[in-house]
Amino acid sequence: MDPSKEKNQGQNPSSKKKSKLTPAILFFFLPAIIGGFSFYFYSGLKTRDPAPIASTDAVKVTQQKPPESVVTAQTSEPEVPELTTLSAKQDTIQSDQKTESEGTDEVLAPLPTLPLPAPTQTPQTSEKISTCDKPTQQLNEFYKHLDRQPYMAAYGLHSTSKNHFTTLIKKLLANPPQVTRESDDLYTILKNTAHFFRVSGKDNILMMKGILDHEKGSLEQILADYYVLVTTPDCGMTPYCSGIDKGALYEYACFFLNTMGGRLYLFRRDSLSRMVVTYYAILLVDLANTENNNRHGIALKPAVDMLIAEMETGGSTLKQLEYYLDKLYDLKEKYQ
Repeated sequence: MDPSKEKNQGQNPSSKKKSKLTPAILFFFLPAIIGGFSFYFYSGLKTRDPAPIASTDAVKVTQQKPPESVVTAQTSEPEVPELTTLSAKQDTIQSDQKTESEGTDEVLAPLPTLPLPAPTQTPQTSEKISTCDKPTQQLNEFYKHLDRQPYMAAYGLHSTSKNHFTTLIKKLLANPPQVTRESDDLYTILKNTAHFFRVSGKDNILMMKGILDHEKGSLEQILADYYVLVTTPDCGMTPYCSGIDKGALYEYACFFLNTMGGRLYLFRRDSLSRMVVTYYAILLVDLANTENNNRHGIALKPAVDMLIAEMETGGSTLKQLEYYLDKLYDLKEKYQ
């Protein structure tokens, strides 16, 4: 027999034995292999879980940190909406201003046709208003003061002192005294001497004497306020000047300066009242000369000289003595 065949025959039984042992070994190690594979697979899944998170974080990081070109583009893009927003706001404001100007133009369109005062007239208007208001207010306060005085209750006025004296003044101006040809007869002299008693009545004479005795310190201001109101053209509509006859005021000024009856009436009063009344009588006649309306031709130089001498010697009680003398000296130069 061939030796090679004998060798093969001797090896076949061992191979058959190995083939019988291999399935048994595989069957014995199969659970261990499956368990190991399962453990490996399960642990592999756990180790893989952070990977997607890391990848998403990387994606977020890449999204948060874009390239510089992208960042530049993104930072420059918001400026455009701001500029457009500002321009839009400006356009809106301009359109609103246009609509407002159009609205005002429509409302103020008729104004240019109205007569507008010159700028230089505004201070004059305010000055005129204050010139009339101040003396009016002071006279109102004086008459209110009279109404509160106890001594006025004895005269039994049926109205306020303001209304009573306003009516009395108009009554006196409606019945002026006789100025010319007074000395032609004694009756005219006596008539002028008793002029105020005849026109105003006994009760009013007594009341005026009582007021002069109690309110002597207010006489200068009262006469100054009345003089401003009656000689200022713009004050003609005030309550104290409404219906006042300026010609009658001139007649009374001449009465006190140039008639025997008027001079006797003043010399029966105290020196303060006499000097102040004479002063305003001179101013009224001087105003008539300025207006070329001194129809009785009263000469003011003797009256001015006489009043200056009287004030310089006995006018210390006058509150406005310096003012009176300055005005009188101006008149003295005017009529010398």
